Parts: sequence; structure tokens; C-alpha cells
Amino acid sequence: MQSLKIHITGKVYHTGYRYFIKQKASQFDITGCVFYCPDRSVEILAIGENNNLDEFVKHCRHGNNDSVVEEIKLSEIPSVALDSFEVVDEETSINAIVHDN
Repeated sequence: MQSLKIHITGKVYHTGYRYFIKQKASQFDITGCVFYCPDRSVEILAIGENNNLDEFVKHCRHGNNDSVVEEIKLSEIPSVALDSFEVVDEETSINAIVHDN
């Protein structure tokens, strides 16, 4: 299992990108969360097997039909155990999620 923080910039705000990511997380057996940052970028906490994460990240790079991904930054973070993948509506921080688990 590996845990990644993925930061996405581009046209990803109000494009259905977070729900697209939730669908792909389910498809690739990824747990974690996705949320908007104050600057209208998106952050993802993704936990899964390496090969599943590789495929998931490919879809994060491509995005859905209404989004335009300009940049993606990956950071490996300490391992976290979460049971599901959620779209988080309120502002949050991956650091807070990691430290709460």
C-alpha cells in the first residue's frame, strides 16, 4: 500500500472533476478523499496498491471532458488507512487527515 498526495491545477473547479476522481477511485480500489483548495485547485489523498495508483494517476492527469489539467504534483506521504473515498465539500487539509489517523 502506498499513500499519495496529488495536487491538480488547471480548469478543475466546478467541472465535475472531483466526482470523476471519485468514480476512478472506485474503479481502481483507491481509498482517500478529494477536495477543492482555496485557490480553486484540487487536492487528492489516494491510498492503494502501487499498480492501481499508477492507473489512477493517469486518469487524474487526463481529467474528465469538462476539465483541463495543467499541472499535477505527486508527493508520497506517510501511510494512512481509510475505508472509503469521499468528495469533501468543506475546506480541509490532507495533513490534518494524515495526523488524525
